[in-house]
Amino acid sequence: MECLHSRIPYAKWRLHAFQQLLASSRLPATAHATKRSISTTPRRQNKSAHDAPAFERTNINNATSDTLPPSKRLPQSPLITHPRPGPEKNRKRRPTMHETDQLSKNPWAVALASPIRMCGVTGARLPTALLGKWGLVQQQETEQLHFMPVGLMQDLLQNNRPPNSNHSDILATVDVKGQQSELDVSSENKSPTVDTPSPLVQQNNKQGRQLLLRITELLPLLRSISAPLSRKSGKKPAVLKLLPFRWKHPQGPIKASEEQKLNWMSNAPDIVLQSMRNVVYRKLDAASTKFKRLGKPNGVWRAVDLHEYSESAVEDALGCLKPFERMECGGLLLLGSNADGLASQSSVPCPDSVTLPQTESKVPVFDLSSLLSESDLIQLRESHPQFQRTALFFRPDEEVTIDAMIYLWKLKRLLVKLDLEE
Repeated sequence: MECLHSRIPYAKWRLHAFQQLLASSRLPATAHATKRSISTTPRRQNKSAHDAPAFERTNINNATSDTLPPSKRLPQSPLITHPRPGPEKNRKRRPTMHETDQLSKNPWAVALASPIRMCGVTGARLPTALLGKWGLVQQQETEQLHFMPVGLMQDLLQNNRPPNSNHSDILATVDVKGQQSELDVSSENKSPTVDTPSPLVQQNNKQGRQLLLRITELLPLLRSISAPLSRKSGKKPAVLKLLPFRWKHPQGPIKASEEQKLNWMSNAPDIVLQSMRNVVYRKLDAASTKFKRLGKPNGVWRAVDLHEYSESAVEDALGCLKPFERMECGGLLLLGSNADGLASQSSVPCPDSVTLPQTESKVPVFDLSSLLSESDLIQLRESHPQFQRTALFFRPDEEVTIDAMIYLWKLKRLLVKLDLEE
C-alpha cells in the first residue's frame, strides 16, 4: 500500500489506511468497492444501531467467535469477570479451642512454632527450639571471657551464685584448662569428665541484658570449629570473628581490652554433651515425678515389652498397644536391659523412627542407653519404677513433659552423624 495523496499529512493517511484495513476484514465482498473519504466534520455522539448501514447491522447480529475482536476472544481477568461483592476480605477460618489445645500439647508443633532465628555459625534459619544459646562467661582468677553454652548451664549458673553477688553476677564451675577429648558415644556411654577448678562470672552488658548468640548444637559441627576457634589468629583471638559486629568495639558493649580476653574452650563439645545430658535427666525426672502412674488411660507412660532391639520387634510391640488420644505425638524410649535380662542389645542398630500401626504415622525412637550416661540411667531406674521396663512409650501432655520430649530430640540431634564435606 502506497500513499497516493502525497500532499496530505502522514497522520491522516495512516488513519485512512487503518480504516481500510479494518473495513476489509468486516465488510462483505460487495462493500469492498465502496470508498469512504475521511470526514472532517465531528462524529455524532448519540448514534444508535438503527442509523448504521444494513450490512453493519447484519454483521453485528451474526457475530461469532471468529469475527469478534482479539480483545474479546482473550481470557478475561477474574477481577473483571468475578468482582468482589464488597470491601470485606476472604480470611482463613480461625482455629477452634479444641484445635488450639491439641496443637499446644504437640511437642513437634510447639518446637516448629518457636520464632525463627539465624545460626551464628552456619547461617541457617531454624526455630529457636532447635538452637542453643551461647554467651560470654568470665573467669574470676584470670578474667578470661569464655564463650560457653549458657542456655544449657542456666540452672548451674544460678545455683552457684555467691551470697554477696548481684543478680547480674552468676557463677558457674567449668573446666577451662582441659583439652578436647575424643568421645565415641556408640562404644562408650560414659559422659566426659569436666573438672571444676575455678568459678566463672557471667558477662553482661551495660544495660543489664546478657549478650546471646544462637548456634546449631551438633556435635560434629562443634568439634570441627573448636580447633580453629580456640587459637589466636594474629594479635586477636579467632573467636572474635564469630561475634556479631554490633558486639565489638567501638559500637558494641565489648571493650577493646575485653576483646583480647575472649576465648573459645577447646573442650566445648564435651561440655555441651554433658550439659545436654544433665538437662534431659532433670526433665525426665521432673516428668516422672509429676506423672507416676503407668498405663493410665490417656496418660503419659505406656509399658512396651521388647525381647530384642530390632525394627520388626519394635513394630510388633507397638502394635500390641491399645490406641489412645494423641498417640502420634509421642515417642518410644528404649531403656536397655532390665533387671531380669529380657532384652539385650542387638548388632542391628535401632531405627531412628518407627511407624505406628494404629495411626500410620511415624514416631521417634530414643535409645536412652546411648543418649544418657550410665549413671543417669541407673538413677532414673532407682528413682522411678517405670524406667525398670525394657521400653516405654512416652506421650507428652503438659509443659513439663513437652519440654522433656523437645530436649530428648535435641540430644538425639546433637549426636547425629554429620558429614561436613557435603
